Amino acid sequence: MSKNSFELNEFRGPLNSWMFKTLDGYMDYLFVRTKRDLFKNHPDTVVEIGPGTGANMRYLRKGSTLIAIEPNIHMHKNLRQSALDHGINLEIKSLIGEAIDMASDSCEFVIGTLVLCTVDDPRLCLEQIKRILKQGGEFVFIEHVKARSGTLLAFIQRLIHRPWHWFFEGCHTNRDTSALIRSIGFSEVHLDAYALYSPFVPIIPQIKGRAIK
Repeated sequence: MSKNSFELNEFRGPLNSWMFKTLDGYMDYLFVRTKRDLFKNHPDTVVEIGPGTGANMRYLRKGSTLIAIEPNIHMHKNLRQSALDHGINLEIKSLIGEAIDMASDSCEFVIGTLVLCTVDDPRLCLEQIKRILKQGGEFVFIEHVKARSGTLLAFIQRLIHRPWHWFFEGCHTNRDTSALIRSIGFSEVHLDAYALYSPFVPIIPQIKGRAIK
């Protein structure tokens, strides 16, 4: 979704910001162990694609710097508050993940959690992530993905895709993100597929891992 789409959306933008902040505690319950493991060795400066209201800041060391690539301006107030709450130095860039204004080979660690489902062009977003990473730098990710063909989950994902896509500002219920990450040309990809059971049935199939440039 383009930056202008977020800026002009006076209904879904604020609604999603409120909803993500409200669900913050529950999402922490669902992801706490996975995120602590993925983020535990992060450097002093971290780039995050689509940080939303700042749910991942609790897993960063106090005093760290977060460069937040967040096009939804309605998220920014909560992002700033989260940074204050967790002692994080915050720089917000109101950009889409497909157009990051950072130099090539300029960062060591990029985070993306439940974000590749929403960008218009996930391949371009991943290419941008790889471009800004230094050699040996890591992209750590958690994403919901397309269910196995012929399963009930795959049927539900197809059935609910259109309303889900509209309500969650462009979120796709059934992208094959696993194959996409593997196709970008990272030197190493460590990826685990699993089921995260929750009331949000379309996003039960998930992947987690790290891709190294």
